[in-house]
Amino acid sequence: MLPKARLIDPRTLRVPREVPTPRLQLRAPSPAMALDLAEARAESHAALHPWFHAEMGTEAEEADPGWQAGRLAAQVIAFERREDLTYYLFDKGRLIGMITLHPLWRRGQIKLTYWIRISAQRQGYGREAVGAMVAFSFEVLSARLVTTGHAEPNRGSARLARSLGFRQIARQPLACELPDGSLVAGIGYALESDDRPPAAADGSQ
Repeated sequence: MLPKARLIDPRTLRVPREVPTPRLQLRAPSPAMALDLAEARAESHAALHPWFHAEMGTEAEEADPGWQAGRLAAQVIAFERREDLTYYLFDKGRLIGMITLHPLWRRGQIKLTYWIRISAQRQGYGREAVGAMVAFSFEVLSARLVTTGHAEPNRGSARLARSLGFRQIARQPLACELPDGSLVAGIGYALESDDRPPAAADGSQ
């Protein structure tokens, strides 16, 4: 039997504003994070720009706490409306990255996007946070399917997805535009609810 669309009002869902992992505290957005966010984005602008340029501000904007406060305010509204669920990653009070759950509630699908600031990369934080949010999507949000994707040249994202058991489901030519206008393929991955989602990783590899 084919699955049916879910007729739910997502605003009635009880979604925690904080999710702990062994090393991290994942926190829902707040304008009070603006200074920390501006610092992390300014530090990582060059590293993030190739993959997120379409949604990024200029280098000066990304380094401006006032500009980041506006972004955070919009994320607060989206969280409250259950349109997007953004969480910021903190380790011992330091903001080290972000993960957003983009829900398609009627389908029971959650798409994940994420970034880690440059000085915190290659320390297992991405695996820990994404692993936790995969489990969260299935266990708390009752997802049927969790997906993620990246531009084909983004090898770091490919390694992370595969390490968490995501299987490649698509390669779409010309799907992603790089800052210089070059068009590259987009790679899509998925985990289904029957795939035994990983528990929150501890960051060790």
